[in-house]
Amino acid sequence: LLHLVLRHAGGLRTARRMSHAYVVDVPTCEHPLMITDAEVNVSPSLEDKRDIVQNAIDLANLLHFDNPSVAILSAAEEFNSNLASSADAAVLCKMYEREHITGALVDGPMTFDAAIRPEVAARKYPNSHVAGRANILMVPNLEAANMLIKQMAHLAHADIAGIVLGAQVPVILTNPNESTRTRLASAAFAQLLANANKRHPQAPAL
Repeated sequence: LLHLVLRHAGGLRTARRMSHAYVVDVPTCEHPLMITDAEVNVSPSLEDKRDIVQNAIDLANLLHFDNPSVAILSAAEEFNSNLASSADAAVLCKMYEREHITGALVDGPMTFDAAIRPEVAARKYPNSHVAGRANILMVPNLEAANMLIKQMAHLAHADIAGIVLGAQVPVILTNPNESTRTRLASAAFAQLLANANKRHPQAPAL
């Protein structure tokens, strides 16, 4: 399916890089989380990551997330030039400062625990407006994101639903192991995107 969607001739590409986002409802978390990209971009470039973040922000606003906040995740708490994820996070934050990324607060590099746990955020990032309250998690690559989403689904008993963003029309990637609940939620996201594209046909496709 993705091979046909992504091809340059006759595919569904737009000017925006396509990406995938999972919306996750974790029983122990007070608000939904979005994780991107766990399905489409294997090792995204810095330019790709800018589009991946913006795609997720646009979806979060469409879903009426309260105060969309993006944590650019990395293993290191502080900037570390030896980690590509850390360096990319720093550049993405500079893009945010210059309004090349809009519609949400953005901060990073940030560890996963500090992104979602206020008590950890207070120690590690006391001046951050994102740490401890992030609801969009930008993961460094597909492998890390895919493992994270499966851990949430199978260990944290989270409900998940996913959608491909940045195409001319909404695209759902189905998995034989997904529940009916997940398939219905993903279809609902697709319908929301379709309706939004009809209302604003000139806007960049989600």
